[in-house]
Amino acid sequence: MDSEPPPFEQRDRPMSFAAAAIWTVTALFLDVFLVGLTEAGREGAFFDLVSRTACEALAYSIILFGILRLHEPDTSIRHVLALRTPSIFAIVLALAVGAAMSLPSEWLSQAIDARMPRPPEEAETIDRFLSAATTGKKVTLVATLVVLQPILDELFFRGALFTPLRRTRGSERVIMATALFELLGSFSVRAMISLFAATLVFAWLRGVTGSIYPSIAARMAYYGLAIVPLAFGREPPKPTPTLLLASAAVGVLGLFCLALVSRHSRRVIAARLEDGD
Repeated sequence: MDSEPPPFEQRDRPMSFAAAAIWTVTALFLDVFLVGLTEAGREGAFFDLVSRTACEALAYSIILFGILRLHEPDTSIRHVLALRTPSIFAIVLALAVGAAMSLPSEWLSQAIDARMPRPPEEAETIDRFLSAATTGKKVTLVATLVVLQPILDELFFRGALFTPLRRTRGSERVIMATALFELLGSFSVRAMISLFAATLVFAWLRGVTGSIYPSIAARMAYYGLAIVPLAFGREPPKPTPTLLLASAAVGVLGLFCLALVSRHSRRVIAARLEDGD
């Protein structure tokens, strides 16, 4: 009797980098369209984080359906999205790395703002998104920006795009490509510069662990360190030289330990084998 083909065997159209870029741009434009449609039906929806998150979820779901039909018709959604149980050490280390990246990223963003001040309209838009006058809005702010949106972004870039690309290409190229694809949604050079290192680390976590969960954990910690204090009326930690040095040390140590875990954890090795390593 013929044995069942392994989960990473390609049986349909491979996804190229060009195709991944097209899927990404299509998802971005679909998201913008859905937000505009929602705003047309209910004034003020543009600044409603729940509506924005729902539009993003719908846009990603539609594109995921297209990717599954065209590139992964015989593969389970769980496999494509890399929903594989990781090592608990990988999760803890990913949380530490994500939090450690937040302060250096904020410092870089402030340095860029000092040289290229934000337009007043952009600053006002950001302030409106981050304003939380009531307890309900504070909870919504944290739930959408720290929990839901990080999950959606990672499932799309490190799942729906990463897994099909990884079938026929080396891990390093896919890590770089998915990090760059995510920057397409930044819509500004300032955001691209300040977020590039973070997206690269998120992609590396997905590649080195073979699972989506560590990259999600790192992303939540990354945004949580900045958003949670703001949501509850407190100032986030200031990027002082001492804290920046400590953050860099924690980040480097965490990445080093994750590299070790990826070589010795049976769960991580099994997950990476499913990617084709």
